[in-house]
Amino acid sequence: MLLFALVSCVRRLRMGRYKSTLRRPAMLFFLFRFTSLFSPAPTPLPSFAPHAHPSYPTVYPPPPPPFYAMKFSLKAVAISALLASVTVAAPVDVERRDAASDRVAACFVGLIFTGAWPGSCQAAVAVDLGLIRSIAVNQMTMDFSPADPWKPTTSSNSIVATMLSIPGINLPIDSVRQHIILTDNNVQIGNIDTPWSAANVKNGALTTSFSSSTLNVFPTSHAAFSNFIGALSTKVSHPVTLQGSVDAKLNLGIFGHLTIPGIGFKTTTQFAGMNNLPLKYVYMVDTDFVSAPNFIKLTTIVNISNPSKLTLKLGDINLNAASEAGHVGISSIKNLSLVPGDNYVISTTALDMSIPAAEKFLSEILPNKDGVLTLTGFDGTSTDAALNAGLAVMKSNLVVPQNFLGSVMSQTPYKDFSLQVLPGATADKVAIQLTATFQSPYYGYPFELTHAAPDTGSSAQITEISNDVEGRTLFNFEDNFTFKVGGTGSVTVKFTSSLTGPFDASSKAAWTEMVAFATKNGYLPVSLTWLPIIVLNGDGVERVVEWNSASTPGGVVKIKTGADLASVLKVFPA
Repeated sequence: MLLFALVSCVRRLRMGRYKSTLRRPAMLFFLFRFTSLFSPAPTPLPSFAPHAHPSYPTVYPPPPPPFYAMKFSLKAVAISALLASVTVAAPVDVERRDAASDRVAACFVGLIFTGAWPGSCQAAVAVDLGLIRSIAVNQMTMDFSPADPWKPTTSSNSIVATMLSIPGINLPIDSVRQHIILTDNNVQIGNIDTPWSAANVKNGALTTSFSSSTLNVFPTSHAAFSNFIGALSTKVSHPVTLQGSVDAKLNLGIFGHLTIPGIGFKTTTQFAGMNNLPLKYVYMVDTDFVSAPNFIKLTTIVNISNPSKLTLKLGDINLNAASEAGHVGISSIKNLSLVPGDNYVISTTALDMSIPAAEKFLSEILPNKDGVLTLTGFDGTSTDAALNAGLAVMKSNLVVPQNFLGSVMSQTPYKDFSLQVLPGATADKVAIQLTATFQSPYYGYPFELTHAAPDTGSSAQITEISNDVEGRTLFNFEDNFTFKVGGTGSVTVKFTSSLTGPFDASSKAAWTEMVAFATKNGYLPVSLTWLPIIVLNGDGVERVVEWNSASTPGGVVKIKTGADLASVLKVFPA
């Protein structure tokens, strides 16, 4: 009780409720008597040896303070810290809150220095406004892939709780377990019970996280939860009330470990929303005219900017697509997963060519200007019942550039080409082996090359040597190799082809010039025309893609050559 009285007294001094209190003898006497309980034994007065002159006192050193005095002198340090806060803390004029704060502060000071935690302290921390004053959720993941749509999983790698300030003391909390009820628009929508997670306290802030935990949406709150999802999807920010309790484990040093259950909290925190998920057109992967009658499928990579602190695993999403002329089709994204910031995703828009608006979008709008597609949610946006109603209110715009110009790869699909003439060259055939390194140009998505040259016409043409050899075909790609490459890795592949003839008198001068250039520079500059077939991101759909070097960063491909290239000149007739 004395410790509680002191804390209460100090807080009232801090808030200016006792004007000139430090001048009042009664208050000074109380503070003196209280702190003296925890002070070391007084130092003995000087004593004089019998043989010494009185003017030369011999002072014997005081004996060490007893154990109890050493222990309680630590309390004096805490009390001094509380007293020091009188001059620096701002006044708060809420009497009930002050009383709770005083009790909680006194309880934890007593706990740290005595190891005692009476029932009255347990009651003090169980209130909504006790130890924990506010909560900031700096990151949260919500996964809607579980079979039950009303039981998504959640996790967070950063939660910071602002705690009651106890000057000079960091509470030795090393792990916590949370019991959270989410409330939106005054409706309790569900609860989360987390496992034990590591925690630490510094400068009055408790930092923790929690691993995968189920958000159990209450059966009577399904509509409220869908509204909550809708608000997070469309708004810049949205207030959410977090209420419940925390179980905390404290390391009390010589007093051992103590678990304090049921530390109450109730706070409203702002969740940054997704602001309708702004979209930006990035790259046209392919255009499919044949797989579905009356439909043209445009597969593009778009950048979805997620301004929130939420990581969302939403599954398959479908959105209505409309141009200025009206509804044109459906845009779909498979296995949509969003992290805060930029998200490069593969979107397929199926234009229904039986609709006049779709025909107009392709034949009249895009050839003359940028086309705007307005993407909106509808009752078929998601097969997840909890998500569907929430995402139905989402609306975003995608600007498709005129004639799809401005579309860029993240990097070239190939690099480091080299060419070697194989032994046995004749005027009929000069076999070569090519080596190249391949990497994904699709913004981190893996792909598999299933057909290197399904049709004729994929070739390498000489460029930048002279007008006499400009555009001359060096070799044609053959459909004789496949490979897979990850989204961020690379793979080096060897494949064969033949140099393009004829190797007769009509082309000897051209080949002599090309060999001379390669001998001097160590490479042949070429322009690639290449239309291979790939499967992107393991989706099983074969796509004809354009790997023409003119549309890739760099443009010209320099194929490294060696001394063996000169052997080509030996196949020409003398």
